[in-house]
Amino acid sequence: MLIPEARWFGRVMKAVPDAELFPLLNVGSQSVRFREQEQPWIGRYVFAPLSKRGGKVVHTDIRQEEGVDLAGDLTDPTFLMQLRSLRFRSVVCTNLLEHVERPERIAATLAEVVEPGGRLFVSVPYRFPYHPDPIDTMYRPAVEELASLFPGAVIRQGEIVRCGTLLTLLLTYCRWTPRRVTGVLFKRKSGRKAAPGPSRLKTLLPWCFKSFRTTCLVLQRWSEL
Repeated sequence: MLIPEARWFGRVMKAVPDAELFPLLNVGSQSVRFREQEQPWIGRYVFAPLSKRGGKVVHTDIRQEEGVDLAGDLTDPTFLMQLRSLRFRSVVCTNLLEHVERPERIAATLAEVVEPGGRLFVSVPYRFPYHPDPIDTMYRPAVEELASLFPGAVIRQGEIVRCGTLLTLLLTYCRWTPRRVTGVLFKRKSGRKAAPGPSRLKTLLPWCFKSFRTTCLVLQRWSEL
C-alpha cells in the first residue's frame, strides 16, 4: 500500500460510524512488522485511527506470522465458515487481487464474509509495474470493472488515486525505512536478495517519471447471497 492510498482509506473509514464498521476484517494483512515497520504508513493512517476508536480489527493472512490473528486460505470452505461466524461489518482487501489467478473467486468470498449492509474497502493497482508476490497477473482494473467482481454490492466511493512515481517511492522508503529500498529494487528468491538484471532495470526505469495510480473502492453489500 502506498502513502496516498493509505491516506485515502483513512479518510473514508473515518466517516463511517463505528456500528457500521466494526468488527473489521483485514484480508492479506501480512505481519505486524510489515504494517508498522516496513510500511509504517499503513499502521499510521489506517489501523492506528481504528485502534483509537476501540473497535475490533481482525488481521488474516494465509501464513501464520506475528500480528496475524487468523491464518487460513480464503478458498477453504472450513476457513470461510469460520470467518462468516464472526459476522464482520466491514472487510479491507488492498493490493491482493492482482496476485491471485481468479480474483473473482476471492471477491465473491469477501462479499460472503461481510454482513448485509456492511462495507468492503478494496484497492488494486491501476498503473503500476509488474511485481510478483509470488505472481502478478497484471490485473489493473478501473473502478467499475473492479466493482463488478463483488456480487450483491454497490459502489459508495471510488477513485483512481495518484500515488507518485518510483522516485518518490524510493524517497519514501529512504525516509521511513532505508533498508526497504533494496526490497523495492531487488528481486527476492528463497528469502535472499538478488541483483536486478538488465531487463528488470529496463522495466523499472520509465517508472521513475511515470505516475503510479491505484484503484480505490468502497462498496456496500445490500443483498443476501
